[in-house]
Amino acid sequence: MTVIEIIGSILLIITCVLVTITVLFQSSSKQDGLSALGGKSSSAAAAEAKSNNAKLVRFTKILAVVFFVITLAVYAFTIYF
Repeated sequence: MTVIEIIGSILLIITCVLVTITVLFQSSSKQDGLSALGGKSSSAAAAEAKSNNAKLVRFTKILAVVFFVITLAVYAFTIYF
């Protein structure tokens, strides 16, 4: 293994862990009971949850693209160099 392959592998592992964490933090559609525990009104809690969930969805998409780019770059480097 070359240095580039090792660095690429480490970056892939980090990206995989980050994708997994962001997917796990995304809220499900069944969180009506949890908003009552926080003391917020249901509409305020729903708006905040949508905002946070939208950020997590966007970050997940970005990480997925980064994962595929790194994978293709390491593969191309292995084949052509």
